[in-house]
Amino acid sequence: MFFDSRTTDAFLDALIEALPYGWNGSCTEPQLADSEQEKLRLGDLARDARAWEKFLRPGEATGPGARLLLDLGDVDVRYGAVIGQLSGPGEASSLFIYSPGGLADDQGEFLRLPHASTPGEVAHSLCRLARAADRRAVEKHLQEAAADGRHPVGWFPGERIIVFDLESTGRNPDTDRIVEAGWLLADHRALAWDSVLIDPGVPIPEGAYNIHSIDDMLVREDGVRPCDALDALTSTLAKQITDGATLVIFNRTYDLPLLDAECRRHDLPTLADRLGGPVRIVDPMRISQQTRRRQNSHTLADLAVLYSTGNLAAHSALSDCLATWDVLADSCRNDSKTITRLALKQGIDRPDEPLTVRHLLACSNVW
Repeated sequence: MFFDSRTTDAFLDALIEALPYGWNGSCTEPQLADSEQEKLRLGDLARDARAWEKFLRPGEATGPGARLLLDLGDVDVRYGAVIGQLSGPGEASSLFIYSPGGLADDQGEFLRLPHASTPGEVAHSLCRLARAADRRAVEKHLQEAAADGRHPVGWFPGERIIVFDLESTGRNPDTDRIVEAGWLLADHRALAWDSVLIDPGVPIPEGAYNIHSIDDMLVREDGVRPCDALDALTSTLAKQITDGATLVIFNRTYDLPLLDAECRRHDLPTLADRLGGPVRIVDPMRISQQTRRRQNSHTLADLAVLYSTGNLAAHSALSDCLATWDVLADSCRNDSKTITRLALKQGIDRPDEPLTVRHLLACSNVW
């Protein structure tokens, strides 16, 4: 195989095809070494990942730690490299070096992928790096929110909220499985949070992978048993709700039915069973649909771009919890009068009274 731009473009095209939606990439012309001195220069560059960034196109940047070193052992050139940029949703971005000679990396700044790695194997490594980068970014936002307060005191008319979000193999509670779940407890600050990858025991369809970037290999490597994860999750939700938190779910018709179905599938008490009665949910999607009718889209990704300063647009459970908190906070601040008026449709009198949790619950149930 001759080492030229056609070779790298073909590999890059195959890699983009193997990655979930939202990724794109570009690469330079090959940096060839036709002398021992040039070989040493490329070797020195490989020891300093930052030096490669000068080859990127204007405006391209890479995140720390998201670097790949690909080895092409069957290339018909003694020394050389192609430098490229891969960008995905959220914080995901990677600088990669596509090389025929096993370039040195004494600093350990690259994830070295072995010779003959397939595009699918590289895609898995990229997604794993991207999820780790997103997790670090979400943790940073939440730690800042815990220290300084993300929203003004009193933005929510109750004690606190617990936001719940999940990612799954699909949208049918009867047949699909949860692959990730996250929750966030907050008042005006972030108080506590967690997320967990779950091995569903069934293949993850390509359509689901394209949304959340979780593949079969990732849940096999890092996922926990569904029974253990679901029991811990529903116990946490039930305890916080019992202690006064209001449950917040973006699109309650999806997440809670799937959680209930999974609990029953593993012979666990559902959230309603643990609470001893119906589950009351504030749904920011339904509230947005009612109060912002002129808005074209009410998906969390689109609303987060508008209303979440920490939005990562990454479709991980914890980042979606963070975005849901921000979207609800904006509705409470800017749409309170509309929310109280809409609550009349559910039989709540005195629309002129200050916003209450009761109004938010009622507006969440307006069809």
